[in-house]
Amino acid sequence: MNLGGFGGVHVGVEAGRWWVRGAVLVVAAVAVVVGVAGLVTADRGVERRSGVVSGVPVEVVRPEGEARRLPGVVVAHGLSASMQLMRGFADTLARRGYVVELVDLAGGGANTERLPNMGDGPAADARLDRDLDVAVRHLRTLPGVDGARIGLLGHSMGAAAVVRYAEAHPDVQATVAISQGTMPFGGTASQPRNLLLLAGGLEFPDFRDGAVGALRAAYPQGRTGVTYGDPRAGTARRAVIVGGAEHVGVLFQPRTHREAAAWFDRAFGRPAGGGGVGIRPFQRAGSAMLLHLAAVLSFAAIASALLGRPGGERGGHAKLPLPLVLGVPAGAVLVAVAAVAVIPLGLLPVGLAGPLAGFFGVIGVLCAAVRLVRRRGREEAGGRSWRRIATAAAVLVVLTVVSFAVPAQLGWAHAVPVGPRPWALAAVALCAMVFFAGIETLCEGYGARVAALVHAWTAAGALAGLGLAAVLGLVSWFVLLVAPLIAALLVWQGVQAAALRAARAPVWLTALVGGVLLAWPIAVTMPIG
Repeated sequence: MNLGGFGGVHVGVEAGRWWVRGAVLVVAAVAVVVGVAGLVTADRGVERRSGVVSGVPVEVVRPEGEARRLPGVVVAHGLSASMQLMRGFADTLARRGYVVELVDLAGGGANTERLPNMGDGPAADARLDRDLDVAVRHLRTLPGVDGARIGLLGHSMGAAAVVRYAEAHPDVQATVAISQGTMPFGGTASQPRNLLLLAGGLEFPDFRDGAVGALRAAYPQGRTGVTYGDPRAGTARRAVIVGGAEHVGVLFQPRTHREAAAWFDRAFGRPAGGGGVGIRPFQRAGSAMLLHLAAVLSFAAIASALLGRPGGERGGHAKLPLPLVLGVPAGAVLVAVAAVAVIPLGLLPVGLAGPLAGFFGVIGVLCAAVRLVRRRGREEAGGRSWRRIATAAAVLVVLTVVSFAVPAQLGWAHAVPVGPRPWALAAVALCAMVFFAGIETLCEGYGARVAALVHAWTAAGALAGLGLAAVLGLVSWFVLLVAPLIAALLVWQGVQAAALRAARAPVWLTALVGGVLLAWPIAVTMPIG
């Protein structure tokens, strides 16, 4: 029998696979080069200096080599964020002649102080007001800052905080509030002075209504996109809905930056017409995302090199019926939704970390339990030594942490665990490992496509379950705002899990890598409270 034709097909398939792998690595390399270049050049034209003032971490950004006395702006982040997410505004304003002070408010970023009740209530308001006051007073004392020309800019929780502060401090000349939501406003246009309100067109209605409502509290017939009042008298007010932007995306829209810069220019009597000068809102975050993408694309090649060519099947278990494999995660998600209702919000010292850890842990336990009940055989190491597997595990865990933490720290989020965050990290990582182990045990015996389907099905079910829990009031509504981050992490781990399955890595290795990947962002970004 002539098998030459089949051999040619096999060689062709292998060649095709290598071509695809090579193309993926080329894309990853290009992403690294472009991402690094973007981060290296992000500080061009500005000077920045970091420090801690009365326990509040701050970063001062000013035009490079500028000797004149310049107006100053304090920039405040939202809940579950940090100054890194707001650096684009510092870049924009500093390049247009402002001294900008970024601040990590209580519970966020490098600030280890507790934020009461996830930012809601009088105690939280008092804490945020105190942190803002520290930043404003510090900015006024800096050389080269005109203390009589101070403005504020904030997003979400930070927007509500800067509005409250400006209402209580008439010496604040201008305020920009981005997505502050609905809140009480007085009927006078000068409290706060010169208020610009921005919201994304794709945000929840409360955020859009909050911007319009704040305008009409002073100007009842006010319309979006129209400026009312006189900036010289402090009575200017304007509301803008930025089309095509959601709650986080609104921070990276060029129009958001143009509106904010032009508003401060008018309020401080500076020449208008800067247009798009210095506006590159997505440079830092976009460069970081390219480095994240490069990590995802290169993971398979690195894992394969570390683990070597597999010498046998991964496990040798009989596969469960597909309807059962798909049904178990669905049922587990419903149980987890019920379970999250009884998990205290403050179980861990990082807000939402306890309910999220419990939610994913319950799903993982139930998925793994079904597999264990019907287990046959014993998981094998694919002909590899345990020393090689342990070494690969250590390298891949470090690689996963670095590939998230370093680009995030440089581009869009504080990524170093501080204060009580390491304890939350350990607890969330353990539950996340159980979650991913549960998925992998359900996939045993199936090929790559079905295994990817099971992973995607379980991840999608988990996201839907979190949304259901938020809608039912069983967990904080804030879950809906962080759902995109969780979704991105689950996709990232889906790619890594597929690569490790192809290399026939043991289930525990896949669970370890995935657990660290999911837990790290949750532990370092959720507010301390």
